[in-house]
Amino acid sequence: MIQKTAGAALPGNPPYVANRFAPIRRKTLPVRVGNRIVGGDAPILVQSMTTTNTKDVDATAFQTLELWKAGCELVRITAPTQKDAECLRDIVKKVRDAGCDVPISADIHFQPRAAYEAVKWVEKVRINPGNFVDSKSAAMRDYDDASFESGVQKVYDAFVPLVLEAKERGVALRIGTNHGSLSDRILWKYGDTVEGMVESALEYLKVCESENFDQIIFSMKSSTPRVAVQAYRLLAQRLSMGHKAYPFHVGVTEAGDGEDGRLKSSVGIGALLLDGLGDTIRVSLTEDPVQEIPVAKALVKLCDLSRYPAVPSIQERIAYYDYHRRESSHVKIGALELGANEPRAPIAVGVSNPGSEAMPQGERKVEWVSEESWPLISVGADGRPPIQKKPCEIQIDDLKDLQQVATTLEAYGRTPLLWSCNPSLLNLVGAYRHLAGWLEQQGRHDLIVLRDTTDGTPEGNMGLAVRMGALLADGLGDLIALESGAGTKAALNLAYDVLQAAGVRRSKPEYVACPGCGRTLFDLQSTTQRIRGKTAHLKNIAIAVMGCIVNGPGEMADADFGYVGGAPGKVSLYVGRECVQKNIPEDEAPEALISLIKSHGRWIEP
Repeated sequence: MIQKTAGAALPGNPPYVANRFAPIRRKTLPVRVGNRIVGGDAPILVQSMTTTNTKDVDATAFQTLELWKAGCELVRITAPTQKDAECLRDIVKKVRDAGCDVPISADIHFQPRAAYEAVKWVEKVRINPGNFVDSKSAAMRDYDDASFESGVQKVYDAFVPLVLEAKERGVALRIGTNHGSLSDRILWKYGDTVEGMVESALEYLKVCESENFDQIIFSMKSSTPRVAVQAYRLLAQRLSMGHKAYPFHVGVTEAGDGEDGRLKSSVGIGALLLDGLGDTIRVSLTEDPVQEIPVAKALVKLCDLSRYPAVPSIQERIAYYDYHRRESSHVKIGALELGANEPRAPIAVGVSNPGSEAMPQGERKVEWVSEESWPLISVGADGRPPIQKKPCEIQIDDLKDLQQVATTLEAYGRTPLLWSCNPSLLNLVGAYRHLAGWLEQQGRHDLIVLRDTTDGTPEGNMGLAVRMGALLADGLGDLIALESGAGTKAALNLAYDVLQAAGVRRSKPEYVACPGCGRTLFDLQSTTQRIRGKTAHLKNIAIAVMGCIVNGPGEMADADFGYVGGAPGKVSLYVGRECVQKNIPEDEAPEALISLIKSHGRWIEP
C-alpha cells in the first residue's frame, strides 16, 4: 500500500480559508434541497436522521414529523435496499399529507439501485464514495495502476445515471465520504489518510462536473474529530483550485451519548464552524434523534462568527492538514515532563486555584498548580513583564503588548517560559493562533498554556469545547487549565474530557458509538449503556458499539475492541478492524466482549 499524507500547510502552501484571524463564513454555491437552500447566504441548516426501520412506513413518517416539530430542517432516512427505497414514496406522502414540508434525504450505501429508486421520491440523495461502486474487503485486495484506472471508469459508469436523474428531477446529491469506509482501491493509492478521503470524493465530483451538474453538497466525516477537521480543511483547499465552492455538511460520526457525545461534537463541528466551514450540520448522538436538534442549534449559536472579532494576522507555521503538536521545548519541573519534544509528555492538566475542594486522583489528578509550579505574570502597564530568572508564565491581555514584550526576551536568556492568553479575550482562538505565530517569529519554542473559562452549564461547556477543540486541532497547547462556575473538580474533569474528545489524551474508557439508523440491528442506546456499565472502570481502552457493518470496522480504527451488529439478534466482536467472533446471540454478547478483553490482558476487576 502506498502511504501518503496531505502535507503540512507551512508558509507558501495556501491555507483553506483566506484569514484564520478574521473568520468569515466560506462563500459557497447555493444548493437547493426541496424548499431550503444550503450554502450561499442561507443560515446554517440543522439536520438529523431517523432511526426506525425504513420498511416500517408509519414509524418512519412519525419520527420524521417529530424531528420536524423539534426544529429539524432536513431529515435523512436510510435506504439499505431497493425495497427500502421504494418505501420512501409512501413515507414522503404521509409526511406531506401531514402538512410538513421538511426536505427529506435518502442515505445510500452499497446499493446503486437503491439510489436510482430513491431519487424519484426525495429532495436529496447521499451516496458514500467508499461503497457506492468500490468496496472494502477483510483482506485488502491489491491493485496496480491499470486496475486503479479501471475502477475510475466503473465509478463513472455507475454514477452517471444517478447524476442525470438528479439533474432532471432537481434533486441535490451529497457526496459523503466516511473515514471508516474508504474503499480498498483508495486505500491502496492514498493510504488511510485525509487525502484519501478527499480524493475519493473528488472522483465523484468529476463525474458530476462532466455532466454540468453542480447541486452538490460534500461531507468528510470521521469518529475522530481532528481527522474530520483536517479532511474538511483539505477539501476546502482543493476545491479552491479550479472547482466551484460547493457547500459542506459537517459532523462527527459515532460521537456517543451524554456529555461525552456533546463535547466530542463541539470539538469537531465547532472547530470547523469557527473557521467559517459548514453550511449544514448534524450532531450524531446515541440517543433519540430529537435530542440532537437543540444541541445542534446551540452549536450554531455558539459559533456565530459575529461573536469573534478579528485579531491581527501573522504568518503561521503549523500543519493544517496533518495533526502535529506544535514544536515546543522539553522542560522538566519537579517530576513533571513538559513539551511536545518529549514523547512521554502529554498535555498536562492543572488548575490555578485548587481551593479546598477534594481533587480527583488516579488517571485524572491535578498535575500542576500555577502559583506552586511557577509564577503567573501579567504584562505590566509598560507592556513588559517583570524579569524572572526561573520558569514563569506570561499571560497576554492584549496582543498589542507583544511588541513591547519582545524587547525584554533577551533578558530571559535560556530560561524556559510559558505563555497564555487571558481567557476574557473575545476571540481566544485567534489570540492563541497569533501568539503561536509570534513565538515562531521570535525563534522561541516556549510552552503554551491553554486557559479558558465556563459558567459550568452544558452550553457553557460546549462553548469552551468549541474553542479548545479548534486550538487542539491546530496542535497548540502543552498545558491546559480551565475554570468552571461548577467548581474546581468539574473544571479538572472537563479539561480531561475535552482532551479526550479532541483525541489528544485518554484518561477514561473511550466509547465510539453510532447514533443508529434503519440499518441498526440492536437497540443502540440500551446496549451502549449496558456495555458502559460493565467497562467504565477500565483504563486506557476504546470500545466501539456499532449498529451495523457499514462504517463499523473503519470507524473502529482507533478502537481496541468492537461490538458490531452482524445480523438480526446477532453480534460480531472485533479486535481493532479484525473480526474475531461472529454471530454471537445478542443476550450473550456483552459477556463475550468482557471475555475477549480479558483474553487480551486488558481487564481489571472493578
